[in-house]
Amino acid sequence: MKSLLVLVAAVLIAALGCDGPLYMLPGGELSGSVNPAPEDWKFTDSHEEFQLETRPDDPYSVNIWGVALRSGFYIMTSRETDWSEYVEADPHVRLRVGEDIYELKAERSDDRLDRRRLKAALRNKYDGFEPDAELEAKAVAFRLVPR
Repeated sequence: MKSLLVLVAAVLIAALGCDGPLYMLPGGELSGSVNPAPEDWKFTDSHEEFQLETRPDDPYSVNIWGVALRSGFYIMTSRETDWSEYVEADPHVRLRVGEDIYELKAERSDDRLDRRRLKAALRNKYDGFEPDAELEAKAVAFRLVPR
């Protein structure tokens, strides 16, 4: 029954022409006003959820969490997600914040100090979010920078 509901929801979304992800279901190309990347991402502190579009040739978008950190914007996920594999294959991404879209490049951040700061910022912004040891071992962080 649950899989039938998911299938019906997916068909409805496709029929309505949804341009982005819906909750946990990925979407396609994002729509909105394309803007130059900001120098300061602090304005994103008031947003909890963002949409990230990967795979420019066949757009794939997901809802994500992210934080402004040291004049940059960072996201983190598991290495096992489809979209993280797409970003590794082609780092050109688009980020939607509200109705604004920023064309960016995702740079993998393996610096330990950046990762500690990122975890602290995520914990602070998302009510104590703390990845467990298994998730932490599989985590990959990206800094989004202007193209």
